[in-house]
Amino acid sequence: MADQTWATKSFCTCDSLLVPPPPKHAHQKLIKNVSIFNGESEDLITGHDVVLQGHKIVDLIPTGGSEDGYDAVIDGKGGFLTPGLVDIHWHTMLSLDPSSIFNKPSSYMAAVACMESKKLLMRGVTTIRDAAGDVFGIQQAIDDGIIPGPRIYPSGPLISQYSGHGDFRNSHFLPKEWGGPISIGETIGAFLLANGADQVLAATRHTLSLGATQIKLATSGGVASFKDPLYVNEFFEEEIRAAVRAAEDYGTYVMVHCHGDSGARRALKAGVKSFSHISQLEEETIKLMAETEGVEATVQLLVAANIANNYAKGDPRQVKAVQCIEASANVLKWAKKYRLPLSWGTDLLDSQESRDQQLKDLTMRLDYGFTSAELMVQATGNGGKCVAMAGKRNPYGKVGSIEKGAMADVLIYSKNPLEDIKIIEDFETNLKLVIKDGDIVKNVL
Repeated sequence: MADQTWATKSFCTCDSLLVPPPPKHAHQKLIKNVSIFNGESEDLITGHDVVLQGHKIVDLIPTGGSEDGYDAVIDGKGGFLTPGLVDIHWHTMLSLDPSSIFNKPSSYMAAVACMESKKLLMRGVTTIRDAAGDVFGIQQAIDDGIIPGPRIYPSGPLISQYSGHGDFRNSHFLPKEWGGPISIGETIGAFLLANGADQVLAATRHTLSLGATQIKLATSGGVASFKDPLYVNEFFEEEIRAAVRAAEDYGTYVMVHCHGDSGARRALKAGVKSFSHISQLEEETIKLMAETEGVEATVQLLVAANIANNYAKGDPRQVKAVQCIEASANVLKWAKKYRLPLSWGTDLLDSQESRDQQLKDLTMRLDYGFTSAELMVQATGNGGKCVAMAGKRNPYGKVGSIEKGAMADVLIYSKNPLEDIKIIEDFETNLKLVIKDGDIVKNVL
C-alpha cells in the first residue's frame, strides 16, 4: 500500500491539481500596526489587523482587540502590508545561457532552479506562472515543503510550429515526422513542435496530462529565437482554436507568446485570453483586446533591453530586441488609454545576473507613464486574476490579494511602495517580512 501511495503521489500530477496542498499548520497569526494594500484599491486600508490561519487569510479585523488566543502576534511597526508579488512570465528551468540549458544535465538545471526559487521568495515573489519548461518536479517539491519557493502555475512545454519561436532544431535535420531526431528543446521539456490542428490538439492534451495549469502557444516570431522575425504569424486560426477548445474542455485557458499585430488578432479571434509581449501591436488591436471580456496582457521590457544592450550588434536577436524597445512606448500608452488589464511578467533569460534584476523590470515601467500604485496593482491583484483563469485547473486559492479567504501571502515594507515603487528594488533593506502560505520566510521587523 505504501508503494502504491508513493507512485500515485509522484506521477499523477494531473489528479493532484484538483486538490490544494494541505495546510502545514493550523496556527493563527495576528499582524498588527500596518497600513494595508489589498492588491486592487490604490487606497490603503488603515485601522485594521490581518488574521492568518494555516495557509489562508481568515479575516481583517478592527485594531485594538484582544491579542489573546493567537499563536503569534506580529507587530508591523507602522509598515505597509501588501500581497506577495506575482510574476506571470517566468522560466524556472531556463535560468542560464542557451548552451547550458541545452547541454547540461537536467539534474544540474534542477539544482539551479532550486537555488533560485528561494531567491525569488526572499525578494517577495510568492507566485509565478511558468511560461515554458519541465517544472513539474520543482512545483511538487515546493508544494511538499521540500524546498522553499513561490507557488508555480506550470505551462509545461511551449507549443510551437516548425520555424516558430520554439524551433531550435539543427537546420540539417529533417522534421521528426520525416525521420529526423526529436529536437533538444523537446527532449528537455521546454518546447513541443506541432503542425496542423490535429497535432496541436494532441500536443495540448498531452501537455494537460503532464499537469499544466494553462497552455502556452507561440503565435508570432520572437526575440530569443533565430528563425522567425517578429512579424511572422505562427499557427493558423484553426490550429490556435484547437488548443483553445481543448484547454476549455479542461476548464482552463491558452496564453500566447505574441509580438505581431495580425498574429494577435488571429489569436484573439480564436479565443485566446492571455497575451505576452504584444510589442508590435497597433492601437486598434489594443483597443479590441481591451473591449474583449476576460483578456489580459503583459509586456516584457527589461529582457528586451538586456538583449539589445548585451548581444552583438547585428545578431538577429539583438535587432529584434531593439524593435521591441522602440515600439513599447506606444503599446503601453495605448494599453493605459483603453484600460487593457496588464499584469507583471519578466521573461528574464540567459544568466543569474539578468534574472536577479527581476524587480527592476517592474520599476522601469514608471518611465512609461504608470504610477507606483498602478504598478503595484499589476504586480499583485492583476497577476492573481491572471493565474485564476486556470479555473478548474487551479490547484491553489486566490493569490495577489489581502482579503478573507485569500492565500496567506503577505509582505511588509518599511516604506510605502504605492508612493514610490522603487523601494521594492532594495528588498534587502525595505522588505521586512515575507510570509508565503502562512509560513514566515523572512522576518527582520
